Amino acid sequence: MTLTLSILTVIIILIIGLPFVKSDFWVFRVSEYLRLQKLIITIVLAIIVFVFKMELGNYWIWLFIPLCACIAYLIKEVIPYTAFGFKEVIDSKIDNPPSNLKIFSANVLMSNDNYGKMLEQISSEDPDIIFLIETDEKWDAATRILQDKYPYSLKEPIDNTYGLLFYSRLKIEDAVVKYIVEPDIPSIEANIFLQDGTKVKAYGLHPKPPVPYESTHSTAKDKELMKVALTIKDMMEPCIVFGDLNDVAWSETTELFRDISGMLDPRLGRGFFTTFSAKNILMRFPLDYLFSSPHFSLISMKKMPANGSDHFAMSISLQHEEGLPSKRKKPATEEQKKKAIEKAKASIQST
Repeated sequence: MTLTLSILTVIIILIIGLPFVKSDFWVFRVSEYLRLQKLIITIVLAIIVFVFKMELGNYWIWLFIPLCACIAYLIKEVIPYTAFGFKEVIDSKIDNPPSNLKIFSANVLMSNDNYGKMLEQISSEDPDIIFLIETDEKWDAATRILQDKYPYSLKEPIDNTYGLLFYSRLKIEDAVVKYIVEPDIPSIEANIFLQDGTKVKAYGLHPKPPVPYESTHSTAKDKELMKVALTIKDMMEPCIVFGDLNDVAWSETTELFRDISGMLDPRLGRGFFTTFSAKNILMRFPLDYLFSSPHFSLISMKKMPANGSDHFAMSISLQHEEGLPSKRKKPATEEQKKKAIEKAKASIQST
């Protein structure tokens, strides 16, 4: 038993410690994802060690103390995404429809043919803008009915699981599909005009995840996020960034993105909103996001029910308000700015 518990303790400590290694290699980056699962496993392991401390003799304390240290660290990291955390995006005290913006964002899973369920969810939420990713020609054809209600659109259906469809019933201008980093990974950039005439800069992203069958390094994903962050860091107008970012909110890269861009995370103080995997409850973590500039308060945010995809869709309603106080704790440091520039200029490793 001593050997077994020792091996398990070493393994969980190593897994918890892997993200501290400053490497873009997928093993170190993916190990950031399952933070809540790591906390549960570590707590269970610590309880087992404590229950069997008599059998372990004096050795038990050498297992228990490191496990407790890991638990304390993970709780500190988890708390911001619970009701005990600090809300960066404040709850809206008003509901003024002309200055509202409701977003429906979904990774549809290209092989998913349950088009009707997705359209049903869109209809029930009645969003102002819709962002669908992993969309090919079949998804384009199946969702073309949306054009009746959403006259503005931007489409790049591709059969490589990185196609996208963007619909808006609000006026949009200067809407373009961009290939920010890689020639087969599109994103969108558009100016959206709320009913009251307010212009909102919008970015829809879906970078590659750092997994062996996609990309062995997170370099391309990090580069795309940093290029967008550096673009909007001095932007004075309202701005939103949304999509499947293939990264967790607490990763070094996403935190750097937020620090550089000044964007706020509505999840903080409200919950994890784990959107992937819809097909495996034990391997579930947040990958799909919306970040907003300090010009917005939050009316509502919810994770939609299963719809046939391996992701849950997100529906988020924002209220544009003048004079909202910024909730960001501190501006980016010079070291962070330097790191962001380095990541934005990094060369992409071949997979």
